[in-house]
Amino acid sequence: MSARKAKNSRISKSRFISGTQCPLRLWYDIHARHLAAPPDEGLEAVFATGHAVGELAQKRWSGGVLVDGPYWEVERAIERTQALMADLSVPAIYEAAIEHRGVLTRVDILARAPEGGWDLVEVKSSTRVKEPFDTDVALQYWILRGAGLDVRRAGVLVLNRDYVYPGGEYDLDQLFHFEDLTADSEHRLGEIEAQVFAFQEVVASEEPEVEIGDHCFTPYDCPYYGHCSRDVEFSEQPIDWLPRLGKKRDELRAIGAESIDEIPDGFPLSNVQERVRRCVASGEAWVSPALGRALERVEWPLYFLDFEAAMPALPRWPGTSPYGTVPFQFSCHSQARPDAELEHSEFLATSDDDPREALARALLECLGEQGSIIVYSSYESRVLGLLADAVPALRGELLALRDRLCDLLPVVRDHYCHPGFRGSYSIKAVLPVLAPGMDYGDLEVADGQAAARSWLQMLDCADAAERERLENALRVYCRQDSLAMVRIREALLRVVGR
Repeated sequence: MSARKAKNSRISKSRFISGTQCPLRLWYDIHARHLAAPPDEGLEAVFATGHAVGELAQKRWSGGVLVDGPYWEVERAIERTQALMADLSVPAIYEAAIEHRGVLTRVDILARAPEGGWDLVEVKSSTRVKEPFDTDVALQYWILRGAGLDVRRAGVLVLNRDYVYPGGEYDLDQLFHFEDLTADSEHRLGEIEAQVFAFQEVVASEEPEVEIGDHCFTPYDCPYYGHCSRDVEFSEQPIDWLPRLGKKRDELRAIGAESIDEIPDGFPLSNVQERVRRCVASGEAWVSPALGRALERVEWPLYFLDFEAAMPALPRWPGTSPYGTVPFQFSCHSQARPDAELEHSEFLATSDDDPREALARALLECLGEQGSIIVYSSYESRVLGLLADAVPALRGELLALRDRLCDLLPVVRDHYCHPGFRGSYSIKAVLPVLAPGMDYGDLEVADGQAAARSWLQMLDCADAAERERLENALRVYCRQDSLAMVRIREALLRVVGR
């Protein structure tokens, strides 16, 4: 093996997980890390959440000691860990560095078990154990057992979705839930060892040849996808434009159909999939004869409503739970009658108080007692239900709003199809086709996840100018969503000559 390949070829836990996704990703992690795309704001936010949850979890084992220092000082970290393990006064070690057969892990929490031995605790900012968490723990169990540790329990510490925050300090025993994976990890010892040896062969060999595919996005988006796909000529009309393909995707690829025009006649598709296929093939829009009637099923005045909500991993206000949905903003465009001017109302919580009651009261004042409330998807109905639960004094009035909802999404999906939608009926796909010149490309906040991140960032920001910038970006984005429904409905009315 060349000196270049020998450098930094130790397999870490994260690199092992990379290998389970794709051997080429593992090889790049060690030999060509510079080819990876930098993490975007969404991924950075995930990392920040994981760090915050991890630090909080450590407090469950008071008196524990952190093995700190630069990540590249591996030997120092291993020596420090061994010293702490030998010190019986240390009840737990955070980020313990342990190596076995060239495979390194930094155990989130290595706690002394009451009966002797050690508990291996992997902390995740999730509410359930999912792939590849079990593989993550199984690998660490293999390392620790191989290094001679007496591991009594091995598992994942996750957030308890049922925990309702009462205010004040968190009850850490209730906030977290431990999922014991010891038996599974013991059962997989042979499997993990075989994978380790296989991955070490990959690392020591030349760059493997792996074609791009679904594995590039499962269980995580691969940071090397842009590099691996740089010379790939993608179909101009890929089969992925067909909604909800599921297993049919594999069936189509098995017969060599990568493009919509390569789908053979008679291949079983749903009504919506077949509609998209014909629309794309013809290059012309399809209009249902019932579109006009569907658009007329409204009661004036009309209110076009959009919510934004955040789902903080750690509950921020009393009465909320981990990843509980907390609405913080709405935008509403209204029209009293067909020939009337549009009016706009909005609400955005700008103080670090529970926003739900203030939002609910502003919403009820905005929407009045009659008229259709136009939405796009069932999301607003769900949010109204959550608001009703959160503000019992207004429960009846909030739930009554549900009876006035008119969902524009099924109207579009069932009665209109355009090749420019590319098989998607999301508002971001439909809007620029039906209302040219309107899109989300130039917005600082361009989707719901970015809105939630920006709002939480605004609440925590001490800089007045930055807070104002984030507030303006949020208002512009939410206003665009409610106005988008107005423009989509207007465009569809023109299609039917209304």
